[in-house]
Amino acid sequence: MSFDLCFHDALTEDVFFDSDSGFTMNYYGAKLLNKKKVFNEFRYNVKHALEYIKRIENGELVNSTGVLEESENRAVDHFNLRMEEEVVKGKSLQKSIEVYNDIQEKVEEILSGKKTTSKGLKYTDIVFNGIGGSFLGPYMMIVSQYGADFNFTSNLPVKLHFISNTDPTSFALLLSELKIETTILVSISKSGTTAETVGNMFAFNKELEKKNLEIGEHNIGITTRDSWLHKYGLANKYLYTFHVENETGGRVSVCSAVGMVPMAFARINFIEFIKGQSHMDKLTRMEDPEKNPAMIVAIILQKITLESNHQNVVVLSYTDFLREYSHYLQQLYCESLGKEYDINGLLINHGQTVYGGVGTSEQHSFIQQIQKGIHNVIARFIYCRKRTTDYENQKAGTMGRQLLGFLKGTESALIRNNRPFITCTVESNSPFNMGMLIALEERVVAFLGAFRNLNPFDQPGVQDGKLASDFFNKFSKELIESIAKFFADPKAESFTGGANEALIQFMKIDTVQSSDILNQQLIIADTILSDIEANLFVSYPQLKDLISVSRSFDNSRFVYVIHHKDQN
Repeated sequence: MSFDLCFHDALTEDVFFDSDSGFTMNYYGAKLLNKKKVFNEFRYNVKHALEYIKRIENGELVNSTGVLEESENRAVDHFNLRMEEEVVKGKSLQKSIEVYNDIQEKVEEILSGKKTTSKGLKYTDIVFNGIGGSFLGPYMMIVSQYGADFNFTSNLPVKLHFISNTDPTSFALLLSELKIETTILVSISKSGTTAETVGNMFAFNKELEKKNLEIGEHNIGITTRDSWLHKYGLANKYLYTFHVENETGGRVSVCSAVGMVPMAFARINFIEFIKGQSHMDKLTRMEDPEKNPAMIVAIILQKITLESNHQNVVVLSYTDFLREYSHYLQQLYCESLGKEYDINGLLINHGQTVYGGVGTSEQHSFIQQIQKGIHNVIARFIYCRKRTTDYENQKAGTMGRQLLGFLKGTESALIRNNRPFITCTVESNSPFNMGMLIALEERVVAFLGAFRNLNPFDQPGVQDGKLASDFFNKFSKELIESIAKFFADPKAESFTGGANEALIQFMKIDTVQSSDILNQQLIIADTILSDIEANLFVSYPQLKDLISVSRSFDNSRFVYVIHHKDQN
């Protein structure tokens, strides 16, 4: 692939500009030497991808594959939620605005102090509890408007917090910062059974019970109708349960109640945000690829991936306010395009890895390798054209111009080193422009799914991990119960051995015949024995008064000694 470049032609031809919004995309760094020829080569792909979008927006069943046990077999509606035309009944831009207005009214009652606790206390803290798309989208949007220190910069009447992982140390730190008597936990789970989210909710509710507080008046749910979380919320009289449609994928749910509720609490203009998405969707329905920014990006990514095997994308946003944008795209691209099978069930093992952060900070992490190292990366740059303030800078004149200089200097260096890149520029980090940026990438991913004949809307690998975790949790609980039962007898003999001996001693499992299940059980046994030794008094209330444990490393394996406490 030739990477020679004529700057004059590039600056006059390889630029997309939308005069209505000011959105600009420079793709001269993508090295499309003969753009007309390239677009002509992709004419079938373009036609197929646009037909695919029409099928999606018509409500057809597109979320399916030839691997029946992995197929979700449903429609995909996130584009419909911001369409001006109501193609699918009950789903349109206007319907979404109506839903948001209802949510905003309820949230404002909390923010204004009109709705209080049963003791008449105003709410002071809101904790958003979700993972994946239920966390990344809302968090990105709040940071995009207020920065990383949003509780100091937003001037909101409540403090906002996020919890995603099941890390007990972080959870304890969060609780130490809250007044739980005036805190609301907003649990976001489309399925209503997400393990991390439900686990955090139970832990929070347990803390409420310790203080004799009503669970309901400190909880809000966001989930699908009739899910477990919906029913649990009704049974426990949650303040509100807001609904997500079953056809709305988690990683693209920021245009639904998943994004509406956090943005309402943050007093971010959601209506402008979703209108920005709607505007970009209109641009990316254009049949002429030169007038369709998402199609341009998809063609560039596809061409470079096919010709040079560039499967990595680095996203650098040249503003601290978009520091979470690359993390959002990481899930969107990796979960959508990382697939084992195509839609016909043929093995493909395909993927597109996204990583990145903030320019210029992350340049010191990535740019050296991109410029001089392995030639397997496509760079994506995001820039906000207008500044609200600036400061004098000796080297560049002003701080803002220095940041711009770093961006343009990096682009020039990439050109000299024959490294491809695309730069998107918006006028500002307004909700409207954020909506445009997100909608652009959602469409790119859909186009790439069509190009690559894969389903970009399922996530069977995530489900595999959930099933494996469920097996781990179930078997580990059985092992712990067996150890507790064994040492319930004060005269029980001490145990010395590794995972293999533990399965024989406590679980009565025959370890002679090797199998995949046995290998999993051995790994779980060693993991749990190690965890008991490290966290006996913190995480094992049923064992801490029964046993003492020590661990040593002998002959390439860990050996555990477990005594009944009375024998020490």
